[in-house]
Amino acid sequence: MRAPHSLIVFLLLGSASMIGLPRLYPQQHPFEAGVGVVYAPGHAFILKAPDGWILDRESRGSACPEPVFYPVGFTAKDSPVLIWAGSMRSEPGGRDRIREVLEERERSLSPLRGAGVKADRLDEWRVGKKGVRAEIYTFVSEPGGDPLLERIGCFPTATSIDYVVLQAKERAFYERSLAAFASIVKSYIPFQGGPVYIPR
Repeated sequence: MRAPHSLIVFLLLGSASMIGLPRLYPQQHPFEAGVGVVYAPGHAFILKAPDGWILDRESRGSACPEPVFYPVGFTAKDSPVLIWAGSMRSEPGGRDRIREVLEERERSLSPLRGAGVKADRLDEWRVGKKGVRAEIYTFVSEPGGDPLLERIGCFPTATSIDYVVLQAKERAFYERSLAAFASIVKSYIPFQGGPVYIPR
């Protein structure tokens, strides 16, 4: 039995309207050029994967649901480069929380023996339309100042330091991923409560 023309038109229009609607919530499985939410105490922020990159919210497990980003063609386990995000609570009048975030990364990058690691400030980027700024740092070994394959963007807010980290295993992938890192950092949108529009 053939379906009436009006039913076919209705189905086509219905599917087209669903495609055109913005996603109210990010998908819960890996998908390309997706949008993810990073949850932090008292607030959250949104990050978007650039074209050619995957947003994956499952590989880090339910205990750490923040999104992780990697190039198409890899998985979170075998990718030579990962971009991930987090947040550290910041108390008004406390010590420099960006310094604390950087010190934590320096400790994690320092070898068990021998030279240490130092964060070098590279730049400051304006993000979005609300005067949000991102401080960009790279990490070098000490002594010698040899560059390591990690970069971090820190967002100081009233209650936290939010951050995005690029970490690579090979220099070629590190260099090729800097544009994706910049795109993800500049997609940062903070919010506190209420309805949130998540861009496609």
